Amino acid sequence: MRWIAGIAVLCGMLLSGVAFAAAPDCRNAIAPQRCEIARQGTLSCSDLPPDQQRACQQEYTPPLNCRRNRDSRRCDSLVAAQQSCDRFVGAQRRQCVRAQLAPSDCSRAADPVRCRRQADADATCAEHFGAERRSCVTRHSGN
Repeated sequence: MRWIAGIAVLCGMLLSGVAFAAAPDCRNAIAPQRCEIARQGTLSCSDLPPDQQRACQQEYTPPLNCRRNRDSRRCDSLVAAQQSCDRFVGAQRRQCVRAQLAPSDCSRAADPVRCRRQADADATCAEHFGAERRSCVTRHSGN
């Protein structure tokens, strides 16, 4: 009978480990704000193959502080979008975030026309990551 209880405990530990790997619980974290930001990026990219997850997380994980960001308005909108799309996971979450994301601010760019072309290419290639995304953006931006 004890072995059945042991298997039940082991299964519970394995299940909780899988849930932690998918989206950590940040309530007891040492740095809860940093943990929450990492959790948002993980939830946005959890459905992608491992070779694309890192590039996806770099794009969908908001920074800790948007004040030093080159396009702070877009950064702030990423933070707000990630919080409002918390009920979604994977592709649905990325789509929700993109729908709420502020467009790039090309008014302060050295070449606003090129900036706008780049922003349009980024929007077109939104579901590609890594080298595939770079080649897609290059094709669509006309550079």
